[in-house]
Amino acid sequence: MQNKILPFMVLLLFLSSCQAQDTDILLIDQLDKTFSVAKFYQSRLQKTDEILSTDPKKLDKKTALKALETAMFEKDTLAFYSSEGRLPSDFYLESTNDWMSRKKKPVKYFGYQYKTVVYDEAKDTLAILNKVVFPSLDMAENNKGEFAYLRASKASRNKNDFSDLLSFLQKNSKRIPIGDSLSEEVSCWENKNFYYILSKKEGKEEEILSYDHSGNKNSKMIDISNIRLAIYSKEYIQTLKKEKAYVPEYIPVFK
Repeated sequence: MQNKILPFMVLLLFLSSCQAQDTDILLIDQLDKTFSVAKFYQSRLQKTDEILSTDPKKLDKKTALKALETAMFEKDTLAFYSSEGRLPSDFYLESTNDWMSRKKKPVKYFGYQYKTVVYDEAKDTLAILNKVVFPSLDMAENNKGEFAYLRASKASRNKNDFSDLLSFLQKNSKRIPIGDSLSEEVSCWENKNFYYILSKKEGKEEEILSYDHSGNKNSKMIDISNIRLAIYSKEYIQTLKKEKAYVPEYIPVFK
């Protein structure tokens, strides 16, 4: 499955002439504290609402297939909840729609979370960093509309993707020592405004090559890297500490 992204010359045009929030694609290297999370997802949420509110019986086959291939998004409210001794902190931040918190009373509201709930790994491009394309992107903002965090992920078949991301962080941020992880390759970085957590977990995926006349598939297993990049605003982390809430793993709590 090969990623289909913008042609090279068009991508260069984006990089040279557009700011991060002026395009449908988030250019992560241009991310700053003024980025509008709500603006980025506004049209995407509207499109999702349109699809979900349409009666499928009124769609022709072509339109229905197109709807099924369209990425979908959701917006949730974020709030602080009591950890009740289950975490090494008094509180934690979670969506009010999460199955563990929906029946609990929030202690305090924080802001909003935007999530990618349906996407095509091969076709969708929501964010790019150092030529690496991310088809899935979750972000959050506080009640003032200020950027809090983003979490980008992909199942990569390109062995250069992880090293390209690592190269960007090495050139543009400072590495923070963290404990080793046996199941994933994890590193933590920081610059003036953000903390970055880059992780990779190796796995395998079935690639279907063809089907015969009886419907039997011809397939093979290929290696993939499940890559995750999380970026946290330092103001967001300070808010969590102030509210005595759980700080994301690998973030240095002593700062």
